Amino acid sequence: MDIRHDILTGDHARAAPLAALCARVFPDFDPAYLDRLKHVDEPLLCRALADGEPVGFKLGYRRGPALFYSWLGGVDPDFRRRGIADALGVLQHDALAARGYGFVETRTRAANAAMLIVNLRAGFRITGYETDAKGFAVVTQRKELGS
Repeated sequence: MDIRHDILTGDHARAAPLAALCARVFPDFDPAYLDRLKHVDEPLLCRALADGEPVGFKLGYRRGPALFYSWLGGVDPDFRRRGIADALGVLQHDALAARGYGFVETRTRAANAAMLIVNLRAGFRITGYETDAKGFAVVTQRKELGS
């Protein structure tokens, strides 16, 4: 199966149907979580598509003049271990560098070893650790783009 990638920005990124994919990626996903998109600056959505249907994504938004926050992403369990997450990261980081961003930052639960490893392989560094309001340990990672 051929996997194709695309990038949606602005209102196109906000309007993209992601709830069904998020429900496959994240157990107990609440579609209301995507409401944040209504209030963010310059959203950018990178998608992986198989036969025109989304099977993976990375979604984020501007957090400052040179900082992009990579907020949400994942790959459908049926399509994992095919390099999709790595390819989406490269696509996102290249697009961000071309748009003048200097850094990309993300946060993930410390228990999500797969995501931490994907990010470390992609050149992220651990820049923070905290316990969130629900009591989960959360790791912040940041990468300088162009390095």
